[in-house]
Amino acid sequence: MAGVNVQAAVLSTRDTTIPNLDFQHSFCKQYGRSSADIRNSQEQKTFTRRSSHYKSNSLAATPTAWERNSVGSAKYRSVPHRRHVKVSAIAEPLTEPPQLESASKDDSKEAKFDWNKQWYPVAIIKDLEEDQPLAVTVIGRPLAVWWDKSSNKWQVYADKCPHRLAPLSEGSITQDGQLRCSYHGWTFKGDSGECTFIPQAPSDSKPHTSTKACVTVYPSIEQQGFLWFWPDLSQGAINIEAAANPPPFFPELNDPTYGFDMSVREVEYGYDTLVENLLDPAHFVNSHHKIQGRREDGGPWNLKLESKISAPGFKGMADFGPYDFTAPCTVTMNASYPPEISIRTNLYGDHSENLLVHALIVLLTSLKARLSKNPAPNIVATIFFCVPVSPGRSRCYWAFPRNFAAFTLKNVPQWIQHRMPNLVFDSDMLLLHVVERKLEQEGLSGYYAPTKADVLVLAFRKWLNTFAGGAPDWGRHFESNKLPPSPSKRMMLDRYQQHVKICKGCRTALGNFKALEFGLHVLAVALVGVVAASGAAPLPKLQPFSVPLVCGAVLSTVLARWLSHFIYKTFYFHDYNHAAVK
Repeated sequence: MAGVNVQAAVLSTRDTTIPNLDFQHSFCKQYGRSSADIRNSQEQKTFTRRSSHYKSNSLAATPTAWERNSVGSAKYRSVPHRRHVKVSAIAEPLTEPPQLESASKDDSKEAKFDWNKQWYPVAIIKDLEEDQPLAVTVIGRPLAVWWDKSSNKWQVYADKCPHRLAPLSEGSITQDGQLRCSYHGWTFKGDSGECTFIPQAPSDSKPHTSTKACVTVYPSIEQQGFLWFWPDLSQGAINIEAAANPPPFFPELNDPTYGFDMSVREVEYGYDTLVENLLDPAHFVNSHHKIQGRREDGGPWNLKLESKISAPGFKGMADFGPYDFTAPCTVTMNASYPPEISIRTNLYGDHSENLLVHALIVLLTSLKARLSKNPAPNIVATIFFCVPVSPGRSRCYWAFPRNFAAFTLKNVPQWIQHRMPNLVFDSDMLLLHVVERKLEQEGLSGYYAPTKADVLVLAFRKWLNTFAGGAPDWGRHFESNKLPPSPSKRMMLDRYQQHVKICKGCRTALGNFKALEFGLHVLAVALVGVVAASGAAPLPKLQPFSVPLVCGAVLSTVLARWLSHFIYKTFYFHDYNHAAVK
């Protein structure tokens, strides 16, 4: 897993015009982009995202250089029952407190953030299965993602059949590459979403030609390994505004000198809590003790804002490098290490399962540094996409590109690479789940944030309340932002449902380990059977091997039991206990 060069990749400023788009063809083309250094001024009011070649679903555009005003004139629609809380109250600070400007009249005049007119990641393409649809929920909208063989791309449909509202994600793919509802067999095709077959209709009638028989098709894009969708349907599946505002582009994810993995975890706390937590590096060494640092390594953080807070987000700076939020989903940060990484360098913590990978990285970087005349610094960039799912639930996608020891990322199995980030999520899941519910009761007035370590957290809360209505726009899917009842700890840390089920690499590894466990049980039974058979009907040739056979059966049983525990803890549930991690 890996990150991104935030300075070069995520945010820039520019003036804009909208290109002429040819909608005779349903495919997307590339746009050229200009960039400028936003750090030269804190008065910049626009942010942009650079795009490159990407594959588009249900979009149309032509190759041209163009620019746009990223704030634009998007209308804001309020949502009832949201948490509007101030972030300015700081009493008797222990150190110099972070200074954030209160919301001004100019801020209120600035265009509001429109949750519906944004790109959201819905899946990692390598984790999708072409022979079956996937159910996924984004910003309250149930979606069905499926492979359209006829147009050779992924489609994003509303997850309901127009007949009787059955979930299309439970459907199947026909031989000619169309999506078939499993309830009554209605069949739909490609970009149009039109119904092509109704089994119950007479052969000489055509009820499927009605527009009421069509499925809702969302604009979607495949870019840099992720599938994205655009919730706004005001322009239909071919959306000029969606085409004019592509998802964020990261050069590192296209750079062959960088290695990275990407993955996902669903979490039992909301979007705002997820973003806030990722903008808070001070918690790393405590919440993730011995996974990402140690408690004794904690100290002051000198975080600061590098731009004005505006509808598209803000830019920050930490001691280790840029630390930015691009609305609505993206949190990015950079870190640089010396050319030769020490065994003491905290790359992957010191948890036992990370030591072998860490040692291999140290060896590779040491060889590279000693063989190069002018070795470049080692860069690890971090990209997070924070996706609102429903009140009290969100999804986090990540990629951590790095320009060193790429061999380990390309050759170490994914399930090994994913153990560390899953431990990270396990270690603060319960904390954040409880914090969110207390915040719902008390509001941000319950926060006491006297140090600069919290400046980006407060900046995000200001953005959320000033520009984004205090919470995601759930539309008609949820009446309010009220949190659901708390699940049990077992369900809260259900690694299978939250990660393994939607990660192809870990699903495959789980199947292999289960097969190995079954094989060990079969071997133990077979060895015991051979010993029993030799006792019932004396077999002189087997008698010298009776003891080794019994020992083999015992060993196979012990290994099977150990493997069963390993499978459960790695792929299903890790009962994380902070007090037990000394």
